[in-house]
Amino acid sequence: MPTEFLPARRRILIVEDHLPTLEVLAKLLRRDGHEVVTASTFAAALAASQGRELDLLISDVGLPDGSGGELMVALRQTHGIAGIAVSGYGMESDLDQSRAAGFAAHVTKPVDLPTVRRLIDKVTGRKETEGRPGDAGPAAMEVVVPGGPH
Repeated sequence: MPTEFLPARRRILIVEDHLPTLEVLAKLLRRDGHEVVTASTFAAALAASQGRELDLLISDVGLPDGSGGELMVALRQTHGIAGIAVSGYGMESDLDQSRAAGFAAHVTKPVDLPTVRRLIDKVTGRKETEGRPGDAGPAAMEVVVPGGPH
């Protein structure tokens, strides 16, 4: 495949406490050429982010030792990165929490790979004249519900 058709390489931290999901998503994104770091808890995610440059957080909202929202807030402060929330819940209150944390997108499970790829490009893509990824603000958060409009 010519290099101009390869997706842009991103440095992604995936945080998911369901290990089979974590392993499959990491494997598929590595296959796409991304540098992927994984963690299954809030504490492990913070440790994994130390000393690393990251472009994107993809995090389950419910973690055994904290929330994905708290993690997004912490990593936006330390790394200035964009984030995609992944959740089994998509009620307005759940979306409000994701917006407040600074996530650029909120996806309800089950998540499909084409949607993840599209969101990675969307939330990390920027022109030289734009700010950091995710700076569009909470009101710009995209919501994806399987089987719903994209």
